[in-house]
Amino acid sequence: MPLFELNLQATLAPYKSKIPTRCMLVSQAALQKTTTTLREHLPQDRWFLVADQNTWPLAGPILQAQFEAAGIDCGKHIFEAGPTPSFAKVDELQTQLQGASALIAIGAGTINDIAKMAAHRTAMPYAVIATAPSMNGYTSAVAALLEEGVKTTSPCTAPIAIIADIDLLAQAPYRMLAAGLGDLLSKPVSQADWLLAHHLTGETYSQQAAELIEASAALLGDVPAHLPARNPNAVGHLMGSLLLSGLAMTLAGTSAPSSGGEHLISHYLDMTHYAFGDANDLHGCQVGVATLTTAALYEKLSTFDPAAIDIEACTAAHNTWEAHSAVLEQRFTTLASAVKPHAKEKYPTTSQLRQRLNFLKDNWREVIPHITAPLHTTAQIRAQLEAAQAPTTFAAVGATAPRARRAITHSKDIRARYTILHLLAELGLLEEWSEDILRVQKLLGA
Repeated sequence: MPLFELNLQATLAPYKSKIPTRCMLVSQAALQKTTTTLREHLPQDRWFLVADQNTWPLAGPILQAQFEAAGIDCGKHIFEAGPTPSFAKVDELQTQLQGASALIAIGAGTINDIAKMAAHRTAMPYAVIATAPSMNGYTSAVAALLEEGVKTTSPCTAPIAIIADIDLLAQAPYRMLAAGLGDLLSKPVSQADWLLAHHLTGETYSQQAAELIEASAALLGDVPAHLPARNPNAVGHLMGSLLLSGLAMTLAGTSAPSSGGEHLISHYLDMTHYAFGDANDLHGCQVGVATLTTAALYEKLSTFDPAAIDIEACTAAHNTWEAHSAVLEQRFTTLASAVKPHAKEKYPTTSQLRQRLNFLKDNWREVIPHITAPLHTTAQIRAQLEAAQAPTTFAAVGATAPRARRAITHSKDIRARYTILHLLAELGLLEEWSEDILRVQKLLGA
């Protein structure tokens, strides 16, 4: 039986002038082709491998032996298991890179983010050996790292090559496969948030990036039903979909195509985990649950009567920045000083809010159908998550009911990105609607 390989080069070709990624090898036995593949794209003076104690045994010794047999000088740095995704870890890696001509990461989300930022800072070409189809950041030109306790996305250089051995990916802990699917199922809602920001705040929207998101979605097909069996075809298509989703972010120059309010909710859970020791789960698992949340909020918005928008009441209830800053002190305590700059960047004056709400009310029947067009129903999303045996409640990702409520109502302030969470807060509806959908969708669990 021939080994399965997913050909993504044809999809990549039209965008080569706009993105640095030149190779996406997704196939069974891809590790055997690593040296040959990377020689086409990396300078061969000295390659440097980075991994952690979990990911190094998966591919490190194999690759080190390959490179040595090919006469390629090779160094390595192995982090402790599960390193914190922080700029401190980037600094730690950078100190090891003197004399290296290329950096090769072995891992998934955290290792990828640390390595790509270190490569960016040192202007070093970078490749990644994927160890799990758990997130879409492999090909993105941003790194998600903690900065003063807040999960932020910082611009950096995307990898020149990604090697994804399907047999290796299929061996990952199943929760990581479920996380990859959860991350991908958020994209229709991310698209809606991106369109919302485009219409209401003037954020740039890229049709080309949107088309890549559609190509990414087309690869999913019946992947959810076949994922629990670790079917190579399903795992390969999941990985391919994740890679295209990440490329859309690189093409757009922002994570907006693939990251909206649902990601803010997940980032809130992550940052409170690192800061206060609260429980958390894999990012994509949290995103899947949060996607059910924001999709349900959009469903309520699509049936909302714009005549009910009381602009005078909304603007009268709107805090000054100074008053809102005091609210942030209460909500985020020791994290408030790090959160405030992000919140302030998108916080409107009363005049700006009035103008935004007037525009929305006057253009509701044209704007809202356009924004909600990409959405899938909550029933469709839930069915796909359940088919893949992925989490569907906040309890299943370790969040208590009070913390879930805070994640939905407070997370809008941790990132300078306009989403459904921001709009509903400005309309005075976020807390009421959140409570309603938590009950109706049974998102809190047992």
